[in-house]
Amino acid sequence: MKNNASAPRGFYGWRVVHAAFVMAVFGWGLGFYGPPVFLAVIHETRGWTLALISAAISVHFAAGAITGGNLPALHRRYGIPRVSKAGACAMAAGMVTWGAAGEPWQLFIAATLSGTGWGTMSAAALNSVVSPWFDRGRPMALGMAYNGGSVGGIIFSPLWVAAIHGLGFPLATSLIAGVMLVTLWVLAEQVFSRTPAMMGVGPDGGPLHVPPEAVALAPPLPGARLWRDRRFVTLCLGMMFGLFAQIGLIAHLYSLLVPALGARDAGWAMGLVTLMAIGGGQCWAG
Repeated sequence: MKNNASAPRGFYGWRVVHAAFVMAVFGWGLGFYGPPVFLAVIHETRGWTLALISAAISVHFAAGAITGGNLPALHRRYGIPRVSKAGACAMAAGMVTWGAAGEPWQLFIAATLSGTGWGTMSAAALNSVVSPWFDRGRPMALGMAYNGGSVGGIIFSPLWVAAIHGLGFPLATSLIAGVMLVTLWVLAEQVFSRTPAMMGVGPDGGPLHVPPEAVALAPPLPGARLWRDRRFVTLCLGMMFGLFAQIGLIAHLYSLLVPALGARDAGWAMGLVTLMAIGGGQCWAG
């Protein structure tokens, strides 16, 4: 049975969704599933305390949250393509610095850079990229784009372990960062630079009936009024505590599994955890 909310098959918005999916794969693969592996590797190779490395990882996620919170304003001022390119550069620089850090203070520089880049590829970024192209089909389109984050965990958890053990930490981070940078730069240049107005279509591939400015970028949120809405605040608190627990678990899970399973199998176990999360989400949705 055909879904009436679906956009036409040849609609350019689907290409945007696919590009956002790839962005999510790299964003989560590097920005979410990379630091837990770095924690164990840096502790083992540098001998620095877990508390110190964990503090740097906290800075990484804090920088990502701050960037993500300001992303709509950055997109309105500089445009999605420029912000995406800048974020990819920040992520690449951060990854290289994580791998090359020779002093503890350099971890915090790496964390600030990688966290800033992660913020430009997270859920807020996917929403900004995909939403202008869809109205009725937006939930399905965003769901498809967000799945890239889960795929990123499945791919990169074992990939990080294999690359680091095969190439060494500095070379592995540099190589993966380079692939990410080239890929996202091309996507920003070739896909994210286009808007529905430029393509002469409205949301879901329909006719263009609204001013180009309204299609290109969503209007800003109502600011302080939003935070006086009790339902919104309680929703945010629930999401905050849920993500706090998830990030805390993921950040230390690899280090806890390595002594029992070994580095390679611990990496595969991290990917399996992501698969289980996908399965659990599908069961809950059903």
